[in-house]
Amino acid sequence: MMMPAVQKYLKQIEAGNPVNWKKIERALSKIGIPSALINQAFNVLPYGKDTYQVTVCDDYAFTEIRSLLNKPRNNDRTSASVAGNSHAVSVKGAMLITWAADEESPKVRVFNDAPQTQLPAKPNVLIIENEECFLNKEDTFQFLDTYCGIDCPITDIEFIFGSGNSISNKRILPYLKSAEQIYCLFDVDFGGLRIFANLLAGGLSAERTHYLIPSDLEYRLQQSKRIATQAELDSLAHVYGVSTKTDRIISAIRYYKTTLEQESYRAEL
Repeated sequence: MMMPAVQKYLKQIEAGNPVNWKKIERALSKIGIPSALINQAFNVLPYGKDTYQVTVCDDYAFTEIRSLLNKPRNNDRTSASVAGNSHAVSVKGAMLITWAADEESPKVRVFNDAPQTQLPAKPNVLIIENEECFLNKEDTFQFLDTYCGIDCPITDIEFIFGSGNSISNKRILPYLKSAEQIYCLFDVDFGGLRIFANLLAGGLSAERTHYLIPSDLEYRLQQSKRIATQAELDSLAHVYGVSTKTDRIISAIRYYKTTLEQESYRAEL
């Protein structure tokens, strides 16, 4: 059944009362509510220190959240799946696909709760969120070298395919932390910014973790046909203040009201 505290939070939102959204969001995520569903259901605006005005912007998504919260809690993913909500329980492990420039084919690395023993094959890692860009890693690196000022040779990089927020899995973070520099090629939108924020929240060094963007970012956003919805623009408040560079990205998105998919960079290769 729904936890009393979470039920109280949802009633506060429905009543239109200011709430501590970060606390509520953590509680929902901890229970297993998918972040995409949370973002779909609510519109969130900063109201004051630790206080936000939260409104339900998608009744269907809100109803789905209530339905998931009311399902019995399960201790393993299989049982949770039978109950209709496998996302309520985390997978007991994690995987990464990695690929160095001098390797003929990519590797699959498996992580569990045992002490971390694996290390990157190269001093630095480059997390690529888009599969097309990852599979064409040499071309992608050439773009980054030309437009993004990446400051190491391709021979010193292990490319990592990071599928959404799975890259911030607690079992993977020690592997990333062991790299000298962590470069992140994410979409220029709320989703990419949120992944980056989660990596830093997971303990990656802010000084050694870099959100890669083209030097002509503003021009690209001005030309972009990928329009940001008002809900997306409002969501940017959740990730404001993470770093100087990400704040620049947020300001540019808000100004031009557009976003960028990293795959668009391939049009110039």
